[in-house]
Amino acid sequence: MIALLDIGGTKLAAAVAVDGRIGTIVRRPTPRAGPVWALTSLIDEATGGQPPEAIGISAPGPFDRAGGALLEPPGMPVAWHGLQLRSELGERYRCAVTVENDANCAAVAEARSGAASGLRTVVYFTVSTGIGTGVVRDGELVTGRHDTEGGHQVLWPEWAGGPPCHCGGHGCLEALASGLAIERRFGVDASALDDPAAWADVGRWLGLGAVNAVALHDPDAVIFGGGVCAAWHRFGPVLLATVESHLYLQPVPRITLGSLGEERSLLGALALTLGRSAN
Repeated sequence: MIALLDIGGTKLAAAVAVDGRIGTIVRRPTPRAGPVWALTSLIDEATGGQPPEAIGISAPGPFDRAGGALLEPPGMPVAWHGLQLRSELGERYRCAVTVENDANCAAVAEARSGAASGLRTVVYFTVSTGIGTGVVRDGELVTGRHDTEGGHQVLWPEWAGGPPCHCGGHGCLEALASGLAIERRFGVDASALDDPAAWADVGRWLGLGAVNAVALHDPDAVIFGGGVCAAWHRFGPVLLATVESHLYLQPVPRITLGSLGEERSLLGALALTLGRSAN
């Protein structure tokens, strides 16, 4: 039995997997304090108090892969910053703990069994509180020295008046089209935004992000997911038109929403945990 966690700025999810299949998912709001208690309570509820053989975690970025710890993810309460997930939960349950970025988990899931199944190279964008990216080639996660940070590609530089980003830079994609950016720029939560011009602006920025991803990786598909993508019908057409009008040397790849819903990060965490167990 493998315990799975998906950690987000507004909600937490936990489930168990037996024989590669995920069971009932338990969801709770993300508390502002007591993160270790919140996570262990979720795991214990999901497992019925039985000790898991391993734990797989989908964590918000940026995070410390080597140490299995959160850094300072945007939108997460301060009490969660620096949380040592691998050591805290590994010691509590005396099992191996696999921690991976949530966008990477989702990318693996969509590439292996979702909207990009069967395709060789896949780029995934999660557009939620922040913006994260994952790259998968031949079914395997592609990482560099640290991690991909497609949400922090600079589209509107400081010298041209680009808005500040929580990372310390200016004009990052995340500062222009994430959930936090939408609220800051347009004064309402993305779920309440009803301005066609505002959504067109979001679509253009995300479209340029996709263009850059295609230029760098020449993928077979660019997949989008995350909470903001509930409004795909509002910004998706502009995103697609932006890609069409800015790609000259490469054909437009498949660009679509992911197909696995809110389970994708848990499914990816499971796949990566099983892969670690097999090695």
